[in-house]
Amino acid sequence: MENTKNFNDILALSKKLETERLDRELNVIMQDEYELDDDLQKSLKDGTYQFPNALQAEINKWILIRVQNQFSAKIHIKRTPVYFHKHDFVEILYVYKGHCKQFIENLETCIVLQEGDLFMLNQSVIHALQQEDEQSVLIKMIVPMEWISYDFIQKMNHHSPLFDFFVSAKSPQREYYNYLQYCHCMGGGKLLIEKIMTEYYLKQSCYEAAIKSCLQLLMIFLERGPREYRCCRYRLPHSSLQAGAILQYIYNHSENVTLEELAHVFSFSQSYLSRVIKENCRMNFQDLVRESRLEKAAVLLSSSDYSVEKIAQVVGYQNAVPIYQGIKEKFGCSPTEYRKNYSKMSIENSTDQ
Repeated sequence: MENTKNFNDILALSKKLETERLDRELNVIMQDEYELDDDLQKSLKDGTYQFPNALQAEINKWILIRVQNQFSAKIHIKRTPVYFHKHDFVEILYVYKGHCKQFIENLETCIVLQEGDLFMLNQSVIHALQQEDEQSVLIKMIVPMEWISYDFIQKMNHHSPLFDFFVSAKSPQREYYNYLQYCHCMGGGKLLIEKIMTEYYLKQSCYEAAIKSCLQLLMIFLERGPREYRCCRYRLPHSSLQAGAILQYIYNHSENVTLEELAHVFSFSQSYLSRVIKENCRMNFQDLVRESRLEKAAVLLSSSDYSVEKIAQVVGYQNAVPIYQGIKEKFGCSPTEYRKNYSKMSIENSTDQ
């Protein structure tokens, strides 16, 4: 292969090769890249197989398992169907230009990635990628598990998200850190991505060693990098762990929190967040906000001499009506009676002591 120095040439070559591969795969699934069950094997023999598009079919029926034991770096092609799959390797996605959507487990859990974002997916995580325009350039790197050495992991900061991510990747017994997201990973990080792609496509002497070194430098770069792009987000598989942080955020910001704000903070869709709240609290978002405000109002009634009107403003209401109604429903008495009863209880308790 000619000694191409212009990185745009590398991107063009990758796009050409991936387009050719996709043309084949859309007709006959690449059997060396996927684990095929009996039903899938039969459909291939019968010529009835169609590449699954999650936007057009029930996703639970179409979860492919990718298998690959070699490193690769390639450009994502826009017309690739949005198909759900999982794999036995770590995947690194870098948004070199434009934007994309990464779906985790279902279409409701959508993470929007912008130019410069780096997204790391752990093995066995069900996901799908959607590229919405031809101008976006998405670089995907497949990192085999054997490329991730225990020696390198142990040299990381043991309190960093990267350390937890790779330990969970290497240890099936531990809970998975499903993904890591780094925002605005430009400068040195971008140059290392370019170097990895260039080494992979030029395949000069010792290119695999060069790629491994660049990957380690990239991980060090992410761990040491400036705070503005060390915006790491990771999600454990148990929704109760997610729910704890989500519910705490709602309580802490119940004065003015919105579902839209919550979706932005946690990088989940509003429908997914609504489902998590419903499953864990047996109430919807608005009811949970109301409950949080009433709890805060009860604390203020018992610990301050604020008027009911003042308390209503502090907890997020424009007038005192919701406080009067809510305290009556929750405690069976008016705010004034609640304050009086609490004061009486406090006096009795202090007398007993």
